[in-house]
Amino acid sequence: MKKHLIITALILSIATPCTIAGELVESPQDLEKLETQFFEEPSSPIPTVTVVEGSTAKPIKTMPLFKKTRIKVTNYLREREYNKAQKLIEKENKLQQNSDEVVETEIKDVQELQGGVTQEITTNNVQLDADNIDYNEKSMDLIATGSPILTFPAQKVSIKADKIIYNTASNTLTVPDKVEIIKDGHSIFGENLNVNLNEENALLDNVETKASFMTVTSRKAEMNEDLITLYNGQMISKDSYIMNFHTKMVGGDRFRSMFVDEEDKTYIREEIGETPVTVKTKEIIIDAKKNTDTITLKKAQIHFGDFKLFTLPTIRMHTNKQQEYFEGNYPELGSRGKFGMFLGPGFTIDTPLQNGSTLKLMPIINKKSDLGIGGFLKYRSATNFTDFGYGSGSDMFFLRGKQYLDDKLYMQYGINSYMDEWFLGRRMAKYDAELIYEDRGIIPSTIGDGLDLNFKHRFGFGYMHNSDFNTSSENLERSNIGTTRTRYMAEASQNLFKYEDKEHKKFLSLAFVMQGSAALYGTGDTQFIGRVGPRLHTQYKYWMQDIGYYASAYEDGTPLKIYDTYRYGHGSIYLREALRINKYLSVAWGGTINVTGDSPNGKAFQESRFIIALGPDDFKLNIGYDIIRKHTYFAVVVAMDTKGSGIEYEKMVIKHPDRLAKRNDEPVELKVFGEPQTSTAKKMMYAEVIDIEDPNREEL
Repeated sequence: MKKHLIITALILSIATPCTIAGELVESPQDLEKLETQFFEEPSSPIPTVTVVEGSTAKPIKTMPLFKKTRIKVTNYLREREYNKAQKLIEKENKLQQNSDEVVETEIKDVQELQGGVTQEITTNNVQLDADNIDYNEKSMDLIATGSPILTFPAQKVSIKADKIIYNTASNTLTVPDKVEIIKDGHSIFGENLNVNLNEENALLDNVETKASFMTVTSRKAEMNEDLITLYNGQMISKDSYIMNFHTKMVGGDRFRSMFVDEEDKTYIREEIGETPVTVKTKEIIIDAKKNTDTITLKKAQIHFGDFKLFTLPTIRMHTNKQQEYFEGNYPELGSRGKFGMFLGPGFTIDTPLQNGSTLKLMPIINKKSDLGIGGFLKYRSATNFTDFGYGSGSDMFFLRGKQYLDDKLYMQYGINSYMDEWFLGRRMAKYDAELIYEDRGIIPSTIGDGLDLNFKHRFGFGYMHNSDFNTSSENLERSNIGTTRTRYMAEASQNLFKYEDKEHKKFLSLAFVMQGSAALYGTGDTQFIGRVGPRLHTQYKYWMQDIGYYASAYEDGTPLKIYDTYRYGHGSIYLREALRINKYLSVAWGGTINVTGDSPNGKAFQESRFIIALGPDDFKLNIGYDIIRKHTYFAVVVAMDTKGSGIEYEKMVIKHPDRLAKRNDEPVELKVFGEPQTSTAKKMMYAEVIDIEDPNREEL
């Protein structure tokens, strides 16, 4: 019953920003990300939020089921071995203790004399500390003054005020003036707190609290067992706080790795003034379900300064308890290789799978060779994404997904979709499913200070069916074959030289790279690839480039010719060029050129794609095209300063607030038991007895 007295503390969860696991381009040398994330990711824009300043909280990530099972089994085996060893030690101790009953009696006596008094605190106990506590017999009020603090130990909640009044007759609690409610180190401030402990409800006026970068205020709050209602309030960012967003549809901001002087950057607010974005809504409904939380805004008006942009009748967002992803009832526009462009509205529902997940249904208009219709199904959880769809404009089905099983183990699967083949590029099979283990490590400063050796390897086993979609005009056998493939890949990269001069924007780094791949197919065929070469990264002013050369030796016997033939020949050069033309325009191009004339299609260019970035530094629109795969892509990259922005509401309803943002699954941790105890408490007490009786005595 007492927990409802402090339920307002759960308001703190409302303003916590969604932090979603995702990777942007962190380094100009990270060519793997540029290769594998450049032109296709999940079909929906999934914002990634990176907190630059403000909150120091780290998100708790959901543990994949395989990892959880592995840890439980490991804990069981460790505990079993520990208990076996402990029982042997206890058996030896028991034999030794039974040989001397006199010492046993002395030990018991000392234990009783040295015992202390411990008060057990139950869930119903309440502690009240105050300088003065008075009782009014007429009104039957218990009045605490002099910095009173009322504490609920079980709920880890405290109430601070100048005066706290408890009426014993009505079983009500009143704070007539200002009050501070503290839970888990966070504070909620208000006035005129009234709590009816019989009906388990509370009223609080002029509520204010700060969570992360948002300040939440409300003129009035009503709290019941499973419901909190706030009236006439707002959530606003009063301080400057930068958040980075990008759509993963095309894999991040290619220009983020370029060093740019602060005075050369430009921001939206510098061009249009300090104009905040504000959402004014009639009602916000936050429903904390068992595995997911949903946020619904009704009649939401989007304002830019004093100008109203548009009105949304209803928008609903879904997230899991750790806020590792979100999905919403918003329309989507995008494109996929072979499938073409698509546009359609979205309708999202929660599912009970994987401790919180969503399923989004989208009827779409599809354009490839013809204009047609179709539909998408999109499944999202903390450890899985799966996209499935059909479009009559291209007359094809597609499937693409990834399931994380452990920290280094995952499964990827697809139909008519480009899949991640690491340094061999993205490849499209007719359909495939592959289990992959990958790991990486670093040996720092192997040949000099800051010159590290980086190593990564990957093992995969799966089933693939040869593709019937040839984008490269290659003269390859179009065999209708499917088979298993077992493959090991590895890369070692040794940094040889580094130089940087930030003042003059000059950077240079040189590395030597060795890569290898060995594959065995279910047909008995094999494929072996080995290649070595230098890798150079440079930046001069605002021109950045990555250049590399690979000398390759290979024996390509793959039966899946169109799918995974090695296309780069015995010698290839790859180029990554990026140029910041001005504050609002940057261009980039990436390509791989076969220089030995032995590519399957006889052409020099095996990869060629470009991207154009438009807009200021905090809001860029990236548009690009893959010439080889004939695929259009785009991304929106936003670094938003939230100062002055927020949400104004007439009413906010929080359903089941005790479940808001709280994990439903039990956390699992790897246990470390250490060495079994070789001594007992009685033996230690015996040593104390001897010291007390005779300090000079060494043995019995």
